[in-house]
Amino acid sequence: MKRENMKTIHVGLFGLGTVGAGVVKSLITNEEHIASRTGFRVQVKHALVQSFVKERSVSVPAEFLTMDAQTILVDPDISIVVEVMGGVEPARTYICAALLARKHVVTANKELLAKHGPELMALAAHMGVRLLFEASVGGGIPIVRTLQAYLTANRVSSIRGILNGTSNYMLTQMQVKQVTFADALMDAQRLGYAEADPQSDVEGYDAAYKLLILSNMVFPVQSTLNDIKRKGIVDITPDDIDFASQVDCVVKLIAQASYVDGCVHLDVSPRLIDRLDPLATVRDVFNAVTVSADVVGDLTFIGRGAGEMPTASAIIEDIVEVLRSPRTSVQPLEQHKAVGQDEQVEFLKRKEYYVRIDLANPISNDRINEEMRVSFRESEKVIQIGHSKHQLSHGFLIATEDEERILLFVRKLKAIKCVVFPYEGDKLSILPAQAMVL
Repeated sequence: MKRENMKTIHVGLFGLGTVGAGVVKSLITNEEHIASRTGFRVQVKHALVQSFVKERSVSVPAEFLTMDAQTILVDPDISIVVEVMGGVEPARTYICAALLARKHVVTANKELLAKHGPELMALAAHMGVRLLFEASVGGGIPIVRTLQAYLTANRVSSIRGILNGTSNYMLTQMQVKQVTFADALMDAQRLGYAEADPQSDVEGYDAAYKLLILSNMVFPVQSTLNDIKRKGIVDITPDDIDFASQVDCVVKLIAQASYVDGCVHLDVSPRLIDRLDPLATVRDVFNAVTVSADVVGDLTFIGRGAGEMPTASAIIEDIVEVLRSPRTSVQPLEQHKAVGQDEQVEFLKRKEYYVRIDLANPISNDRINEEMRVSFRESEKVIQIGHSKHQLSHGFLIATEDEERILLFVRKLKAIKCVVFPYEGDKLSILPAQAMVL
């Protein structure tokens, strides 16, 4: 097709912040390349903003900007809407209106999709338009399209990964530079990796949103945020990083979902993982996702999980997907209600734990051994892997099927604080059944 005869596809943009600016820049830079691959020219016609005078990283003409969403929603020339505002409202209202107007929607909004994804996808299907969201999980990593379109012959049994770049950057800095959580957070905020209010990242909500989106895509069970067992990294200290290194492990915030016997099990928490684990080498703001399926086996995807250009790349790939296939060929799975957290307890309960106990006063190893004998059975394994220089923090690896025994141990030592999360190394498995202090 001659370039002068190419049809122009107009896009409406809700939001012109970091990611929105990246979308505009990329569409301008790659306009000819996209045209040669699709036969369409793609141009942003309007962008919804909160202020006309705000300084932006992309230069656009005044008529490009609007503060009225209806400018985009009622424009018959605009066939694709890109939402990069974030948050639930007014993004949900705008997306619903766009779908009802039979406009295709591309969004990077993981919180909205986690909370209202099924209803929005049902509305899109009813109106005969596409709702695409590659950018909502893993930034530029093509995990959503892979699960939707390229693993249809496989039964996915689990998804495991590092889904939040901010927390991964902070844990990397704590490991490499031996800084505190507070210092790592300040550094992440200075570099623009963490928001002024970092709760969503450091408390594990962001990873939980992304995990839920992936889970509801591949498992025939409908889960909600309430079904996710979630713990963030706010309690991680340099002592935890040090104790992990003493057993050839690193601390990572791991999100994992599995489908077992008709039930979906979802968990986001810090974990002590072996240095040889593929996820242990994923550093800084990079994300990684491992998908386990019955035919293909394990597939691991690694890439930048956030930022202007990686996220813009995912959005533009979704726009191109709409151009190539304006009608969806992906059939929604038959959904059933997931079991609640109380029903998941037995499955999620780990047999091996990392435990850090903070004390008000130093105590002897003899006292620790004594309390171990009282708190644990002979068949259960306990290793003290280290203590802080001031003798007030002690790290343990504990193998027990009864988490209450850990709490008993903590009470016996009169600890002022205790941190417990899963341990995935091999130190306990190679030891005989006994309680011991190293």
